[in-house]
Amino acid sequence: MDMKLLQDTIDLLRSHIDSGTDIDWMEMDNRPVRDIADMLNAYELAYSRKITVLACCILIHTALNKHGKLQAKDNERLTRLLLDGDYLTGLMYRIAVKRKEWKLLSRLLPFHKRMQLSLLKNVSPERILHELKREIHSYLEQRSA
Repeated sequence: MDMKLLQDTIDLLRSHIDSGTDIDWMEMDNRPVRDIADMLNAYELAYSRKITVLACCILIHTALNKHGKLQAKDNERLTRLLLDGDYLTGLMYRIAVKRKEWKLLSRLLPFHKRMQLSLLKNVSPERILHELKREIHSYLEQRSA
């Protein structure tokens, strides 16, 4: 795995996360992120575009993890996890817009909606992340063709 790509992406995310959020956003299993980073390296894309795509995927993955930890018995924790997940999803869109990744957004918006509906149906996060990987692969195939 390209550790420089991952570190540069993490640095980008840190520079965009507002200081008052207090979100623990790097508490994730890195396997899906590594898979997508490896996939990105197989394509002829500008390095900055690879960072943007990976950043969006990290934010989706982390938001998914946050929403997956919801427990109805803990209202304060529930509220915090919902807000954290929503913030991270919004940040993904903000980064993509700021970096003018319109075509990436056009792929991620419908994916995000499908992800939310899948969560309501108790689809496993692993299955959703597999779909994210397929979506990014399809996006990369179209962008490099």
